[in-house]
Amino acid sequence: MASNKLIAVVLVLIVIFGVTGVVVWQQFGASQENSGIISVVDDAGNNVTIASYPVKIVSLAPSTTEILFGLGLSDKIVGTVSYSGYATDIQDAIEAKNITVVGTFNKVNVELVTGLQPDLIVASGAYQQSLAEKFAEQGKTVVILNPTEFSGILADITLLGKLTGQNANATALVDSMQSKVDEIAAETSGLDKPGVYVEYYVDKNGYSSYGAKSYINELIGMAGGVNVFAGFQGQYVTTSSEEVLKANPQIIIISKGVMSSLSGITPDSIRARESWNNIDAVKNNKIYEVNEALITIWGPRIVDGLEELAQVIHPEVFNATPDS
Repeated sequence: MASNKLIAVVLVLIVIFGVTGVVVWQQFGASQENSGIISVVDDAGNNVTIASYPVKIVSLAPSTTEILFGLGLSDKIVGTVSYSGYATDIQDAIEAKNITVVGTFNKVNVELVTGLQPDLIVASGAYQQSLAEKFAEQGKTVVILNPTEFSGILADITLLGKLTGQNANATALVDSMQSKVDEIAAETSGLDKPGVYVEYYVDKNGYSSYGAKSYINELIGMAGGVNVFAGFQGQYVTTSSEEVLKANPQIIIISKGVMSSLSGITPDSIRARESWNNIDAVKNNKIYEVNEALITIWGPRIVDGLEELAQVIHPEVFNATPDS
């Protein structure tokens, strides 16, 4: 009889300690992962430090918004910028979750962002650096991302994963993107490398394209082509008819989107330019349009842009007949 009582007491104690253990874990253990100081160095060279993972994030660029969604952070995003080229699921989520639109990439409403009381603000590029500094002066935690190489895009995904507690998702996303790149690069490695010219804007100063220090230059190479302005060391190049005629690209690609629409770039407008009918790409009707959201917005879909470039440059391998 005493033995049965002893067993009963032991069982009660086990239950008590078990429940207590669960409560203790819920209160302390579950948050242990989020209890340490996290520090990173962003692309502007700033040391960014947070004491806990953010629960309210504002993204100031389409690229960073797409990365945050790719990391599974849609429920943490309270503000973003408008962009017509978002993937459909992202645009639908922005509307369904009532995520506040704080302006456009080049015209952000500072007061609106501040009013959202974000734990983290994600900015993009040198263009937004002064804006980011304004928020930093207000005591906001700001990270500036500005990748110029494909490896830099992957590094920035990893960085955001670390800052937001999404390391596993970041690793999976980076591995998936790198795998697709490796597959395409392997397919094109032994092929002829036609000269490729990419244009995204034109104004009185000339035609805007990409130089050696741009991930577009890298993507062209991975897709089996050669950027005709790879000899220019900058990220962006403003060129002229004379220089394009001299480069004589075999393929012309229009980055189709906001910028090309603003300046009226179409295959027909390129064909109509004086003397451009002497360029091989024009003579052979190899002028193509690729969605800017896939090649100039450096989120996870950049690998889809690479695939489209490969289809344009080497349709004989990738079994696609690009529209011209």
